[in-house]
Amino acid sequence: MTDAPVLSGWDGGQFATGRVQYFDHSGRHSGQSPRIFLEVRAGAFRLPVLAMVDTAAPWCIFKPEIGEFVRRTFEKVSGDVSLSTRLGTFGGSLYRGPLFLEASDDDGLGVEATVFVSPQWRGPSFLGYEGLLQRIRFAVDPQANQFYFGGV
Repeated sequence: MTDAPVLSGWDGGQFATGRVQYFDHSGRHSGQSPRIFLEVRAGAFRLPVLAMVDTAAPWCIFKPEIGEFVRRTFEKVSGDVSLSTRLGTFGGSLYRGPLFLEASDDDGLGVEATVFVSPQWRGPSFLGYEGLLQRIRFAVDPQANQFYFGGV
């Protein structure tokens, strides 16, 4: 990662070292109000995952095929956890492992993320606050659809 800030903080120090254009819609639900969707890579998973930034979600949660990959390759840190969502309440386990935010103009950022995995989950992918977003600095420029990020 480059040491040059992409976005400086109020004190003139480094706030964000990377940025990426985000998507307003997932493609499946283009009629919904705008959201922030980022492409992320879970560990060594071969393809990026489109996930919605959700500061109200406690953990990351991914669609089933990514959840299965996380279950097999990340470290299990807790079992018997419940997650209440607008789709219902789901039981599962928490796993910790690397999540990678790709950047438009530098090397991106790797973060140890906590991911909720439930065999019953059939919803979309989310990037939650606890265990991921709380571990990075981030800012949004809605006029340019830019998501800025950096390590804390």
